[in-house]
Amino acid sequence: MKTICFCNSAIAWGGGEKWHLDAALSLAGRGWRVFLLCHPRGALYARAREQAGTVRSVPLPVGRLSFLNPLFMGRLIRFFLREKPEAVILNLPADLKSGGLAAKAAGVTRILMRRGSALPVRNSAFNRYLYGRVITRLIVNSQATRRMIFRNNARLLPPGRVSVLPNGLDQAAFDQAMDRCARDLEKGTLRGPLADLARLPRPERPLVLGNAGRLNRQKGQHLFLHLGRRLLDAGVDCRLVIAGSGEREGELRLLAGRLELEEKVLFAGFQEDLSCFWQAVDLFVLTSLWEGFGFVLLEAMLARKPVLAFRVSNIPELVSDGVNGLLFPLPEEERRNAPDLPACDDWGRSFPGMEMAEEVAKLSRVAERRQAMGRAGRAFAEAGFSQSACMDRLEALLK
Repeated sequence: MKTICFCNSAIAWGGGEKWHLDAALSLAGRGWRVFLLCHPRGALYARAREQAGTVRSVPLPVGRLSFLNPLFMGRLIRFFLREKPEAVILNLPADLKSGGLAAKAAGVTRILMRRGSALPVRNSAFNRYLYGRVITRLIVNSQATRRMIFRNNARLLPPGRVSVLPNGLDQAAFDQAMDRCARDLEKGTLRGPLADLARLPRPERPLVLGNAGRLNRQKGQHLFLHLGRRLLDAGVDCRLVIAGSGEREGELRLLAGRLELEEKVLFAGFQEDLSCFWQAVDLFVLTSLWEGFGFVLLEAMLARKPVLAFRVSNIPELVSDGVNGLLFPLPEEERRNAPDLPACDDWGRSFPGMEMAEEVAKLSRVAERRQAMGRAGRAFAEAGFSQSACMDRLEALLK
C-alpha cells in the first residue's frame, strides 16, 4: 500500500485546509495510506480526527522557527523514516522549512509544496534553496498563483517543476446537500434567520446579496457593506448576508451600524454547510482584495448564482465578465490593504462606484439575465472542476 503524508500546520480553516482534507480523503478512498500532520490547535486537525477510520491524524505543532529545533526535527525525521511515505505534500512556508527539510533528510523522493496564495515568494537564499533543492514539484492552484511565484525571482525553480492543479468540487455531494436543504426548508425543520430569509417567496422578496469567507482584511467585507448602502440609497430593495467568522466581525458590525444597515444585513456566522446560504441568496458578491483561488466562487456557480468580484489574482480565470458574472476594478484606495499585488491589476478610482451599484440594480430588475448567468456558471463549474478529475491529476503527479 502506498503511503502519503500531508503537512499543514494552519490554525484557521480556509481553502487550503479544505483542499488538504479533501485530497487526503480522496486518496484514502483510492487505496493510499494517508497521514495528516496538523497543528493540534488547528481546525484541520479537529476535522481530520473525525475521519479516524479513513486517514491518520498526527499532531504536529509546527512554528515559524521549528526547523531550528533539533529535537523537533529529529522527531519528524524519525516519523518519515518509520512510515516511509512515497510522497509528502506541504502547505505553509513553516511546513516547507520543517517538513520539507525533514523529508529530504529521511530520503523521501517526492516532496511537493502546494501554494494556494497568489502572493510573491521572498527572494532569499534560504527560499532559493528550499524551492530549488528541497521540493521536487510545486503545485499551484491557478495561473495567477504561478505567475506570482516567479515575480521576485524568475529562476526560483525550473518552470517544468510547477504544475497548475485547480481546486475540485464533489459536485454530487454538493447537489445532495442542496436538495436536503430545500426539502428541510419546505418542511420547516430548518430554523434561524438564514432559513427564514431562504423561505421568503420569490419574486416579491427583496434582492438578497451574499458574501462568504473569513472576516478579515483580505476578504474586504467592508466594501460589501458600502455596496449595500449605495444600493439602498438608489432605491434597490435588498438584503445582505455575510457568512463567516473572524477577527474583523466587531469592526464590520460597527460599520454596518454607521451605515444604518442593522435591519438590512445578516451576519450568519461560520456555516459548516453553505447550502442554506445558497438557497437564500440571489447574487454572490466576492469582495476579496486578492485570492489564491476563490473556491467559494465555484460553489456559487454550482448553486447557479451570478457572481460579482474584483478583477484581481486568478478571479478572471473563473469569472467570465458578462457570461457567468461581472468583474470590476479593485478600488485604488484599497491598494494599501492589498500588499504585493502586481501593477498590471486593474485599479478603480473609488468604491463603491456607480458602475457596480448600477449593474446590481439592473440584475435586480431582470431575473432572466440572472438565471442565464447562473446556468453559465453551473456549466463552467461542471466542465473543469470535478474532484475526481482533479485527484486523477494529483495521482499522476505522484508517480
